[in-house]
Amino acid sequence: MEARPTDLDDGADGDGPLRVQVRPKAAGDEAALRELLEVVAAEMGSALGARMLWRPWFLLLLGCGFTLLATSSRSLLLPLLVLALLLAVGRPALAHVWALYAHQDMSLGLKAPGAPGFRFWVAEDTDGSVVGMVGVSGIGKSGDGELELRSLAVSHEHRGHGVGRALCQAVLAFARGSPGCRVVVLDTHMLHSPAQRLFSSLGFHPGPTCLQPTLSGFLADLPVTRYHYSLTGNRTEDNSPVGED
Repeated sequence: MEARPTDLDDGADGDGPLRVQVRPKAAGDEAALRELLEVVAAEMGSALGARMLWRPWFLLLLGCGFTLLATSSRSLLLPLLVLALLLAVGRPALAHVWALYAHQDMSLGLKAPGAPGFRFWVAEDTDGSVVGMVGVSGIGKSGDGELELRSLAVSHEHRGHGVGRALCQAVLAFARGSPGCRVVVLDTHMLHSPAQRLFSSLGFHPGPTCLQPTLSGFLADLPVTRYHYSLTGNRTEDNSPVGED
């Protein structure tokens, strides 16, 4: 997709239009994208780590440990101290593990420039700083006519200004020009509610919700919803305020 300036007016905070350019990823973008993904992955890891602390299996584990310590020490002070220590250390540890997992998943295809089946776009502001990115995978696969939108990330201070919308529209424009492509899909979960509203406004439709068939999916108990955008007769571009990001 050819790089093009895009006026994005949030209208919510009175700061006026935000002007960004969406263009294909270039060789010099790696450092900025790595920094952006680290920040977004850390945010996701923190949210997932906090969620895991309230899972029944984790609470049961803490309860059993507390009971064993209270029984063996015949005092409540030691188990309370151990419990406080576990909570103080456990949440950052879980957040770090989930951040690594999220970063690895979102970086898929980025570490190998020109990786077959992948393509990425970036959004940069008037200063030339990269403020967002998005990717697509499944290019060149035959038979299913399906492309996957992935790795959508926008810097915190630029959210709510339509940057994510412009990046998604770049993917949809690319898909419409891809021979044999019939549908664009993406996976998201309940912690991404603002993104889900954006996808719905662009014409994506949610499918069945299910847990990821992995150990991490079971531990976090985080249902994932697959959204799909049919390219046949679908020309939905904007059905919600631009502030949806």
